[in-house]
Amino acid sequence: PESEMLYFCEEASSDNGIHARDYEGNFYTIIDSDTLSSETTGLAFSPDNKHMYISYQSDGLIYDIVREDGYPFGSMRLDIKYHSY
Repeated sequence: PESEMLYFCEEASSDNGIHARDYEGNFYTIIDSDTLSSETTGLAFSPDNKHMYISYQSDGLIYDIVREDGYPFGSMRLDIKYHSY
């Protein structure tokens, strides 16, 4: 994508992972695991935006993710949770 991204967590569904939208409204799946079934929580970025940190709640795992091309992640980001009551 040519524009900055808005990153968010998706949880409590079969599509747990990290996703993003760009300014044009396009939807992207950034991280999706076939083997981890717990909720993604704790989306965070390093001060230079070159590291994305995510955690899987029930699995007790935290990941440090970097882009293969060395560029920073976009500056727009959001950690959002969806819960139904």
